[in-house]
Amino acid sequence: MSVRVERLGAVAMVTIARPEAGNAIDTATHEELAGTWPALERDESVRVIVLTGAGAKAFCTGADIANFLPHLGELIAQGKDPEHFCGLTTTPLKKPIIAAINGAALGGGLELALACDLRIASDNATFGLPEPRIGLIAGAGGVTRLARAVPEAIAMDMLLTGRIIDARRAYEIGLVSEVAPPGTLLERVLDAARLIAENGPIAVRQTRDAILRSRRSSLAEALHQERAAFRETMLSSDASEGIAAFQEKRRPRFSGR
Repeated sequence: MSVRVERLGAVAMVTIARPEAGNAIDTATHEELAGTWPALERDESVRVIVLTGAGAKAFCTGADIANFLPHLGELIAQGKDPEHFCGLTTTPLKKPIIAAINGAALGGGLELALACDLRIASDNATFGLPEPRIGLIAGAGGVTRLARAVPEAIAMDMLLTGRIIDARRAYEIGLVSEVAPPGTLLERVLDAARLIAENGPIAVRQTRDAILRSRRSSLAEALHQERAAFRETMLSSDASEGIAAFQEKRRPRFSGR
């Protein structure tokens, strides 16, 4: 098994466990990860997911060039492109997912991180989409998502040169929300995950959806959709519980309804 899933209360920790290969994705790991997300989506006790890599050197160094890429090339030649990488890069999950970037996030590894809602990095992390160096493009969301995550000039530079940047630069350009000091990455990530898990699930879901919609909508349309989402949350049992808990000075007990 090259994927480990650990439960930490309402948080599910998913670890790519191929440290000897830089946590690169071979065909088996690709399939294993793709099968992991639906199970976590169905589990109502899971409110937040964390994705990380085993060891201290790599989050994920992308596709295993000797194993996965030839397999993918054969599928594409047969007209059977799976059109996703590890089941994460095409369809957003319904639950928040945080990338705990504990080292190199290169190629498909950065594409997996870009598919997450939050990215928190260790101070030794590195980032890059070096696919052009082997005659490919970052076609599992890398081109599209990087261009939306950072200024166009920076995305163009990284995508055309294959340049690799460090954690500090990633923070400066807004690619990650935080850089954790040595040895504190998982602590910082789990703190964020638990804060999210304690919030109303409907409010979290509606907020994520509103942010994603705003990227493809006019300001007026995005504001209209945001208000519709507000009305839905206002009428939820969670909102009633949250307001009552505030007035009674106690912790809310959200049900997701």
